[in-house]
Amino acid sequence: MEEEQYNFDDINELKIYKKINKELCGEIAEIEPNKAIVKFTPSEKMIIDDSMIIHYGFVFSSASFCAMAAVNKPNSMIIYSEVKFLSPIELGNEVTFKANSLQSDLKKREVLVEGFLYNIKIFDAIFHIVVFEKSMFKIDFKSIT
Repeated sequence: MEEEQYNFDDINELKIYKKINKELCGEIAEIEPNKAIVKFTPSEKMIIDDSMIIHYGFVFSSASFCAMAAVNKPNSMIIYSEVKFLSPIELGNEVTFKANSLQSDLKKREVLVEGFLYNIKIFDAIFHIVVFEKSMFKIDFKSIT
């Protein structure tokens, strides 16, 4: 099977999540077949209290975006994840998420995502992603027997 080629300088090559809010989920720093890097910079809207700690939901959201970008297939969705939050994130810190798809030609894929703060791993997850042939919302489930 021939590998897909991307123009790494053109974010428009992202085939999924084209309208995602980058302020909430981070920005693609690199993308290539089966790999992606997302830079996530939290904002004040994400802190949970006076400690300036970021709510883990935003961290998870950015990591899941990175996993989906590594697969980069329309009609794909996360069905399961195993997540370890290894450290809290404080306001003012940028997290770098690195995703690596462990399979490239299967309908169900496992994607390893690691998050780093100053080269220290603070997040570790496996995302299970299914790639469908067409949109889930266009499948006629009544006709499937």
